[in-house]
Amino acid sequence: MAKMSSYVIGGLAVAAVMIGALPAAQGIDAATKQRPIVQVNRAAKGDRLGAPQTIAVKHVPAGTAREIIPNTDPANRPRIMDGCDPMFSPVTVPAMAHIAGRCVG
Repeated sequence: MAKMSSYVIGGLAVAAVMIGALPAAQGIDAATKQRPIVQVNRAAKGDRLGAPQTIAVKHVPAGTAREIIPNTDPANRPRIMDGCDPMFSPVTVPAMAHIAGRCVG
């Protein structure tokens, strides 16, 4: 019987704490139904895009616009062994595309 009475007293204590905490829970902002009123003044914001600026163009003579790269024969170029990856890309650095970076096997 003593064991049963301790359960009853413990249950009543928990119920009393929950009833006492109810007013405190209603005071939390998440439980309130009113939303705060926010006013934003966008009058001084203005246009974010700046005024277009003029671009100065330098005129280059037509003969010096490009360098002429000599056409090298692919048969005379050094090749990488099979199973090796080039260290440099043949598109970006074609002069160093024959250097092996990593070999498998």
